Parts: sequence; structure tokens; C-alpha cells
Amino acid sequence: MASSNTLEIGSLLAGGHQTLRVDEFVRLEPFEGWSFPEPAHVRLAVRLAHRMLEVVGTLDVLARGACDRCLVSVDRPMQIEVDERLEQEQRVEDESLSETNVLVGSRLDIAELTRQLVDSSASFAVLCSPECSGLCQHCGQNKNDGACTCARESENWQI
Repeated sequence: MASSNTLEIGSLLAGGHQTLRVDEFVRLEPFEGWSFPEPAHVRLAVRLAHRMLEVVGTLDVLARGACDRCLVSVDRPMQIEVDERLEQEQRVEDESLSETNVLVGSRLDIAELTRQLVDSSASFAVLCSPECSGLCQHCGQNKNDGACTCARESENWQI
């Protein structure tokens, strides 16, 4: 099934010297603890350079997740600089089911390119801050808010 966020680039692949501009919004699926409550704003310039498709621009998206240590909601604005070179494919379109395929025939899949770039830029650990103290293992209080009133945690953690 074709993405609704595709760019027809046949004129570029035929040797056109123009630059195609993209300014659109792309919805993203959750990835590794992050969700994306708003569509990514994608601004790209696409042109043919030295027999390769040159894609430059920016992606802006808000990533949201729960801190892995204290479970507090974390909003992380991401701005990703795009500077990609894609080879013109010389293969059969049966490979369009490949997860890494962003260039199929004369169409550039903007949604798939955006997903790949955002997913590769998102950190695997969702933390509210590097200094997060997490939750008390006995009572569950957020230790970032202060000391809890339960028995003090043992310094020797045993698992």
C-alpha cells in the first residue's frame, strides 16, 4: 500500500535540474518507549546531484515517553537535520515490502524516510534527566521529589 506522503520524482530521475520542495506533516507510530503526539513537520529540498538523489532539510517532532527510572512524563522536542544521498534503484519493485525502502520507482516515500530518521535519532533510554533518582524500591515514591518516609533503602541492592 502506498503512503499518502510520497513525492513523485520522475522528472528529477529523467535528468531534470529543478529542486522539489516538501513542506508537510507526517504521522509517526510509537517507537521504543516514545510516542509522537503530533505529526512531524517535514521540510525538505530534493534534487538530483551526481546521479544520486540528494535530500536535505529538517524534521521537527515532539517525542513523549515515561521516564525509565521515575515514570514521569517526558516531552522531548527533536529537530533532525536531514542530509541524505539515495541511489537510484535498479531493482524490481517487488522489494517494496522492504522496511528500508524509501525510494520505489519514481516515488520517494517521505513518511518512511521520516520514520527511519526519527527512529534512528531517538534515544533508547527515556529519562527526565541524567540525574534522575528513580522510585523508592519499597514505597514507590519519586525520589526526585525528596526522601520518602518508609524504611531507608539498603545500600546493598540485591536482586
